[in-house]
Amino acid sequence: MSKDRSGDSGKKTGMWLGSVEFSGIGGFPEKMTTALMQKGIELRRVRFGDGTVSGIVSPVDYWETAQTARRFGVRIKAGKRCGLYFTAIKYSRRIGLYIGFLAFIMITALNESVIQDIEIISSGTVTAAQRAQVVEILDECGIREGTSSRHLDTTTAERRIMLEVPECSWVDVTCVGFRLEVALETGTPQPEMVASDQPCNLISDRDAVIIDHTVRAGALVEEIGSGVPAGGLLVSGVVTDSAGNVIFKHASAEIIGEFTETREFFVPYKETVQIADGEQTEFCWLVFQDDEYPLFFGNAEMDNAVYSEETEVVRLFGQETPLKLRRGTFTQWRSMDITRSADDCIAELERQQLAFEENFYGDYEIYSAEKLAVPQEDGIKLTVTYTLRGNIAKEQAIEMS
Repeated sequence: MSKDRSGDSGKKTGMWLGSVEFSGIGGFPEKMTTALMQKGIELRRVRFGDGTVSGIVSPVDYWETAQTARRFGVRIKAGKRCGLYFTAIKYSRRIGLYIGFLAFIMITALNESVIQDIEIISSGTVTAAQRAQVVEILDECGIREGTSSRHLDTTTAERRIMLEVPECSWVDVTCVGFRLEVALETGTPQPEMVASDQPCNLISDRDAVIIDHTVRAGALVEEIGSGVPAGGLLVSGVVTDSAGNVIFKHASAEIIGEFTETREFFVPYKETVQIADGEQTEFCWLVFQDDEYPLFFGNAEMDNAVYSEETEVVRLFGQETPLKLRRGTFTQWRSMDITRSADDCIAELERQQLAFEENFYGDYEIYSAEKLAVPQEDGIKLTVTYTLRGNIAKEQAIEMS
């Protein structure tokens, strides 16, 4: 069974020129790889078998790898070669390609880029009215199709969208090449509240026992210690003054109730999980100001994979250039079967319980939590009975005819 010892598999540096797959047999392959890593040579997907070794290095490091392999008695040979380095060698005699590419960059630099399209992106739901409002705000900020993509006042546009679109919780305006992208996130709508000048009662939103109350307006119906059902009247907005006149008010109060809820969590002994540590495929783009030029053919996409990217400045003779290299990496998901012990299941159950409490019980006081872990044939089930305390009052409008 082979062992993966690519200790820097998560390190995303180097190899942007290309890669060379190598394989070797005989000698002392582990000493060879140790010597290479001590020299600072980046190795990827290094695997050892029965007297064999394989991996990937950059083209500029392959010669040193071969020299080191011979020093430790490993017979090495090169395999698949790919990347910008080998593409440049393949077309090295076609000077016209390089002249045309440099001319294209120079023409692009001399001519201002213009916005060809405005795209509004959102993971939630954005209505047509919201889209129209965003486009109108951009237009008032001088951002529209046909305008220069340089020196855009995106900060002002972002601030105005945040202020003028009530449902907007986050916005990012970015120019990507000739396209303007508006990443818009809408917040969760606030629960509908009765207008402060409209008469209303306060009712209970759940079965509970009242343990405390603070009434600011209205007549308290239930006292401390009373049990109330869901929908039961807590504070009435119909009050009588000293003269016997009936007055309708907007009831306002905090009614603290105590109630119980039971939750179940389950963790199996055996489970198949997805881990993003499979085969990696890289795509590179040359970036010049707001324009991007792919250094590959086809589409930069891969199914069943997680995507990450980084950008670095291109240096020439040790000096920074206006060019940047953006490298995107797709890492495929890998299915892995895991087996848990009873202690592992208990630890995972505690993690699930803590995450649930943070997500769903943040507005309540957890007065107590009684746990019961029951081993089952295929896992462990945890039953937690919570005693919670919090405000149970909910507004209900008083319909008047």
